[in-house]
Amino acid sequence: MLRLATALLLLAACGDETTTATVRLKNDFANPAAPAQPPWTVCRAWYNGATFDKVLLGETSAPRQVAAGLGPVLMVGAWNDPACAPAHCLPLATKTDEETLPGQERTIALVMTNHQGPCPPQGVQPIPEALYLKVLALWPELGFKPYAERAQNPQCVK
Repeated sequence: MLRLATALLLLAACGDETTTATVRLKNDFANPAAPAQPPWTVCRAWYNGATFDKVLLGETSAPRQVAAGLGPVLMVGAWNDPACAPAHCLPLATKTDEETLPGQERTIALVMTNHQGPCPPQGVQPIPEALYLKVLALWPELGFKPYAERAQNPQCVK
């Protein structure tokens, strides 16, 4: 009987293991230590199953529960536009996958050196097609161009 009770307690404890993390996003594009300070407002973001609201330059988002694991932060950024007008927006993503561990509380800094987009300036990596398509699927109402035409998005041609 004692063995059965012990086994049931162990099974219950295993079932309680958390598989989520708490994440905040910091818009650190204006970081003075970076080689450039692009004026991106993070209008929308997604990370490991959670969506985030607008994050202005220098600010940090509210915390969100995310699936623990490894993945990119997908974003819609507006260049020098805190109001996030669609004509100023572009799909962005971190160029490295961010990792969160079960039960962890973490702030992910979004910075110039770790982002990529559809029409990057010199020194910024172009966004891979798979990530671009995920941004389009998350926010179709923004009407971004297909991947083959990504450099024709309104913000790219300015």
